[in-house]
Amino acid sequence: MNKTFFLLCILLGSTTLIKAQSKFQEYFIDSTDHAIDVSGFLNAGYGFLPVPIVITEPAVGFGGGLAGIYFHGNQKERVVEEGENNFENSKNLPPVLTAVAGMYTENGTWVTMLAHQGSYLNDRLRYTGALGYMNINLTFYGAGLISEDKYAFNMKGFLTFQEFLFRPVAKLPFFTGLNYVYFNNNITFDTQIPEVEPLQDETNLGGMNVVAMWDTRNNTFTPFKGIMTATEFGIFAKALGGDNDYWNFSHRTYFYQPIVKEKLFSGYRVKFDSKWGDNVPFYELPFVSLRGIPALRYQEHNALTLETEWRWQVFKRWSAVGFVGAGFVAPKINAFDFGDPKVAGGGGFRYLIASDYGLHAGIDVAKGPEIWAWYLTIGSNWFR
Repeated sequence: MNKTFFLLCILLGSTTLIKAQSKFQEYFIDSTDHAIDVSGFLNAGYGFLPVPIVITEPAVGFGGGLAGIYFHGNQKERVVEEGENNFENSKNLPPVLTAVAGMYTENGTWVTMLAHQGSYLNDRLRYTGALGYMNINLTFYGAGLISEDKYAFNMKGFLTFQEFLFRPVAKLPFFTGLNYVYFNNNITFDTQIPEVEPLQDETNLGGMNVVAMWDTRNNTFTPFKGIMTATEFGIFAKALGGDNDYWNFSHRTYFYQPIVKEKLFSGYRVKFDSKWGDNVPFYELPFVSLRGIPALRYQEHNALTLETEWRWQVFKRWSAVGFVGAGFVAPKINAFDFGDPKVAGGGGFRYLIASDYGLHAGIDVAKGPEIWAWYLTIGSNWFR
C-alpha cells in the first residue's frame, strides 16, 4: 500500500513537473531558435506580467520598483487589414497594453502610476492615458532665473495625461488630435532661495496641445526603419486648471535607417522644446535630454537636442549599440550658442527579449560633461 502510494506521488509529481516545463517552454522559449523569449507569455493574455523596474536616472539616484503589464490580445493576430495602409512595414499594429507601477529611489523619490496605451479601429484611433501620484526630489540649477547653484526641491501631487490621436485618411500614416495634462503640484525647497515669482510654492498645471504626427516606424518598441515626426502646439492656462498662462511648442523627429541589411542599423533624433509667456514654472522649462546628463541640469526657455544611435547585430539576438548627442539651451530662439554644446555619449548592448513585439532590452553606459551614468533600457530611449 505504501509502495503504491509512493509511486503514485512520484507519477503525479512528474506529471506536474512536465506540465510546468511545457508551460515554461510555451511562454518563455522561442520554438524557432530555442532562445529565451517572453512573447508567448505576453500573447497568452492570462493577466498582468510582473516586470521589475530598475531606475538609473542620475537626477533621482538609483532605485527600483515593480510594474504589472497586461498585453491585450495576441500581437501576432493584430495586423492591419489588407488595403488599409500603403506605407511600408505596417503589417503589425501597435500593441494595446495596460500597466500599473510603483517605484522608489535612493533620494526618497516615489511614484505610483496607472497607464494605458492602444490603437483601435484598425489603427484609425490611438490613445495614451496615465493617472499617477508622485513625490519627486530633484535639483534646480538656476536656469537663468537665479544665480547658478544647486537648489534641492521636492514636488508632489496628482498627475494625469490624456492623448487622443485620429488618422483622417486610412491609407496615410498621419495622425492628429489633442492631449491634455494636469498636475496638482506642491513644491518645497530644502534651502532658502531668493524671492523669484516662478519659484512659487504651489503651481497647478493645466495645458492642452494640438498634435500632428507622421509615423511609418516598423515597430513602436525598438524600431529600425521608418520615421516618426510629431509637433505639438498649445497653451497652459487658468481656464484649463492651471495657475499660470504661457505657451508651449514642441517638435521631435526620430528617423531610422538600416545601413547593412540585418546587421547595422542607424537612428537619428532631433528634439526642440520652447515655452514662453508670463511666469513659466521653473520645473516646466525645457532641458537637454541625453543619456549621461541628469534631468533639469541644463534648462532654459528653449532647448535643442541632437542625437544619433547605431546598433550592430553581433550574434543571433545579441547586438551592440553606440550613441552620441549634443544639447543646447537659450533664453530666446535667436540666442543659441552652437559653439558651446553639452555633449554626451556612450555604448551598451541589447537582447531581443520579445520577437513578436520587436522588443529589445539591455544596458547603456554614458558619459556627460560632468558625470558617468548607466541605464537599463527596455525598448527605445526615444519614447516621446
